[in-house]
Amino acid sequence: MALRRTLLVLFSTFIFFSCASTPNPSNETKGSSGEGSDSSTEVVTNIPLPDNSFRSYLYSIDSKVIEYIELGSADSLQQASSLIYKNAKGELGDKEKVMLNVCKEILELAWPSKKITWEVPDIQTENPYLPLIATARSGFYDYGANNTDFLTYTLPSLVLLTYTSRSDFYERSESDLSKALAMRPNSVLANYLMAMLKIRQRDGQAAQTYLAVAQKSAASSRELQIVETGILYFSGNYEKALLQGESLLTSENLMLYKLCADSALKIGNTAKAENYVMKVLQAEPENTNFILKRADILMTKGEYLKASSLLDAVAKKDSTSSLYLLERTRLLREWNKNNTSAAQTISEALIRYPEDSDVLLCAAEVASDSSSEINGKSAVELAREILEKEPGNKKAQAICVLELYKSADFKEAYKISSELVKEQDAPRSVLFSHIDVCLALKNNDEAWNVASKLYSQAPEDEDVLHSYINVLVSTKHREQALSLINSKLESSSGKMKSFLYYQRSLLATGEEEIFADLRASLTANPRNKDALYRFYRIYYNKRDWRRAQYYLKQVVALEPRNSEFLALNAELDALLQR
Repeated sequence: MALRRTLLVLFSTFIFFSCASTPNPSNETKGSSGEGSDSSTEVVTNIPLPDNSFRSYLYSIDSKVIEYIELGSADSLQQASSLIYKNAKGELGDKEKVMLNVCKEILELAWPSKKITWEVPDIQTENPYLPLIATARSGFYDYGANNTDFLTYTLPSLVLLTYTSRSDFYERSESDLSKALAMRPNSVLANYLMAMLKIRQRDGQAAQTYLAVAQKSAASSRELQIVETGILYFSGNYEKALLQGESLLTSENLMLYKLCADSALKIGNTAKAENYVMKVLQAEPENTNFILKRADILMTKGEYLKASSLLDAVAKKDSTSSLYLLERTRLLREWNKNNTSAAQTISEALIRYPEDSDVLLCAAEVASDSSSEINGKSAVELAREILEKEPGNKKAQAICVLELYKSADFKEAYKISSELVKEQDAPRSVLFSHIDVCLALKNNDEAWNVASKLYSQAPEDEDVLHSYINVLVSTKHREQALSLINSKLESSSGKMKSFLYYQRSLLATGEEEIFADLRASLTANPRNKDALYRFYRIYYNKRDWRRAQYYLKQVVALEPRNSEFLALNAELDALLQR
């Protein structure tokens, strides 16, 4: 139970950052603990303050014992206890009894995977240490400590390992732990606590630095390995987080199952994610977050009806969490094909969770798909908000490339896409966007090299074929393009067939051929925006405003929030009224 409790504390921190329904640290101080004042200046003074006699409280304790306790690892606490009993020779003094209890309390809170192997005597003696630990256990930071030594600076921060959601003590905790580390820089306990504090402060890099120092003296510590796994996840290294999380799994580690599920979802390993999500739901069938993650997996598998039922069930309990709003938006986009409703849903999420990166990313995607603004912000503006906080966010960078391409800012788009494609794990969507940018800049050789490599690796993949044919047509490889298009037409799906006819229309030399291919394209897929838009352009150039508007209105119906299409339609309205 103790290890499970500590796992809950450790990973609630990481879940805190990935779930926008949790309040920001700056907003946690009011009502978060359920007791006490809501003021961030509240001081816990419910224990008697030690007088100056405690300043030399440890003067009679063996310095080696003090060193072991201040190191604070599970092994060093065991060594301290053994040395206390060895030095006592059967006669334990009050201070020795206090220190044995301190060792026991630290071990229980910080290293619950280890068992207490020494006899812990009862203690009634007033002392400066155990009250600090008791206050930390209750979820509060003891501001009333009379800081005189390493332990009095360190013990109040054990509150970081309890259930508290308070954040008002962070500044004081950092100051006190810094002073403790100045006294004992290699302390496993103090570095561990500082790592936990930095995680709560959303500083993963600093957390890793302190954790590394702690691991030098306690490399095999299970608790430190679990924190390291969480930091890997928090830092975006999901594959390594999953690998390490799996290596630490035992039957009771529900929080590790949760971490492994989240990591697997992040890297798109649906099979592993589903396995871990189901294990969590077996233990916690009412866990709405994991019900929603189950819905996400079902949508990935194309089982939208089942996913919709799960979302409806969750909505009866909580329809305002960030995860619910994100999954509802996904369902509206992918299954209902309703970008307008999707935009409304993600707009609500953005109002509630304006700093959440997942919400910002989803809003940017919806804005990009619908060529509209979400809460007054364009797709590129939303993506850049993410990049301000996470400069390496590849999905946000990919959206910037796409939007810059749409706005004909090809040079700026190329700056980003040319860097993204250098990554070994660059997603194909980035490669496709880079091809389009290269074509726009007349970098035909570069576009050809990327597209032909993709085609050689997956010639039957529709997305790859789409991009490859686009390159062939755009670079005037007419005969090769026609041959490939004609060979694929008969066996292609409706949407692909529509694309192929549209591309063939671009290669046609006469108006009759162009019209025939465009009509065939729309017969295969009446919602082919490119074919509809080309019909609009043809009739617009013929000054046949009525027919031009007939096709343009269908484009507007597909993207009702697209300001460019709306402006073109308004122009036609004016022309028709003359």
